Amino acid sequence: MKKRELISIVFVMILILILVMDAAILLPNEVLIAADIDIYFDAIGLLIGIYTVIHGASILIFGYLADKINRRRILISAGMLWSFAAIFHIFIFDFWQLLLLRLIAAVATSVATPIIISFLADIISPQSRSKSLAVWGLISSFASIAAGVIALAFNPIDYSALESLTISEKIDAIKLLYPEFLHTWTYPYFYLGIFAIIITVIAFFIIIEPKRASKEEFFQELLAQEKYSYTYKITIKDLKFIFTRKSNFFLIMNFFDVIFIGLFLAYIFPYINLEIGINVIDLRVIIFFMFALGLGLVIGQFILAHWGDKRFQKGDINGRVKVAVICSIATIPFLMGAFAMSPNLSNNSFFFNTVLVNDAVFWVFWLLYSSLLGIGIAFEMGIGPNWYSSVIDVNYPENRGSMIAIASFVDAIGRAIGAIIGGVVVTATGSFSATIFWSTLIFGSISTLFWVPLFYTSKKDLIDVRETLKERAIKMQSETSTE
Repeated sequence: MKKRELISIVFVMILILILVMDAAILLPNEVLIAADIDIYFDAIGLLIGIYTVIHGASILIFGYLADKINRRRILISAGMLWSFAAIFHIFIFDFWQLLLLRLIAAVATSVATPIIISFLADIISPQSRSKSLAVWGLISSFASIAAGVIALAFNPIDYSALESLTISEKIDAIKLLYPEFLHTWTYPYFYLGIFAIIITVIAFFIIIEPKRASKEEFFQELLAQEKYSYTYKITIKDLKFIFTRKSNFFLIMNFFDVIFIGLFLAYIFPYINLEIGINVIDLRVIIFFMFALGLGLVIGQFILAHWGDKRFQKGDINGRVKVAVICSIATIPFLMGAFAMSPNLSNNSFFFNTVLVNDAVFWVFWLLYSSLLGIGIAFEMGIGPNWYSSVIDVNYPENRGSMIAIASFVDAIGRAIGAIIGGVVVTATGSFSATIFWSTLIFGSISTLFWVPLFYTSKKDLIDVRETLKERAIKMQSETSTE
């Protein structure tokens, strides 16, 4: 890769990472937001659900445009739009203001997925796609973690002092005890928005458009020459192809898994703050995050993604689908086991405060709980890279952005359903852990069923793509030779 191309992709990633950080800034401060603008988790669930649906609907549009027009212009425009929306968060004092800016942010951030997947597909060879997407997933995960840390840095609430109160009583107490800090949740958006403007302006002069299909097996040498370019672009009639391809149907219908993911991500921070009682950094908290995030990111984003690539490279073209199925099944018992333990740090209890333990037994249970959660997250995160690689493998280059956009839209519907259901159930039951436990069992089991048919459809569709691209490469070379 040339130096200019490398610098270009670095700035593409930086700008997209800023967009990825958007939701991660909001989630850790849900409790503070609820106290600041006087709402509860049913309203927060609705907010996250609407944001997710608009985000997904916008991905449909930008996914199609990413296959049709210059991707660089789309990304720069989105960077500017998000920057101003982020800065204006500091003026939010009512729910409708928050909803309006979150909708604008949803539109701006929707370019991230189709643009980065499309870019990576054009600069990474098919043999290493799962691994490259895993690396991107790891980078974006760290960006989200960094955004969460930044958000929490502006949150001074001592949740341990409110331990004896119910969830609604804790929010009321925060209003009374911390009135001067309620609006600090907007500061991370304000500062990151200013930084995003600077990056977007620089990116305008640096980002270049990679050649489409330049890393496909039959086009690598051909498109390395300046006189050749991949001229195929999506047309309206291609949308029929996307919807009628069997593998695409089952890949899209795998959205049941993200119903759980939407619920899990929407309420994991309130669960950590209000149920587990994690408030300060001590050895227990360090172990928790080392296992939950360390195991999840390393095993899920590297080992399991690499496993899918290895099976593909050895000739098992269904290998990535098989790995995704294994991950889909394996994540269920581990996550259910973790959330069934439901620990509480304030009184050294487990299993919904029914089992009180001494310090020695606590450490045994805590290590078991953290390990179960970490391994469950690892298998869940192993699905993503293999899923995206499968989407790329069974579609033509001119259709990939649109297919990813359609699948992402359906995923967004699933995430929105999860966030809304979670908000309603948590409001009714007052338990985050029980809500997550049952959603894992119900939606995880349904999702697994939609992976099985891909064993029969993906191989045929992948062979079709390879043969078509080979024919196009031969035709392109012969047409250019006769000119």
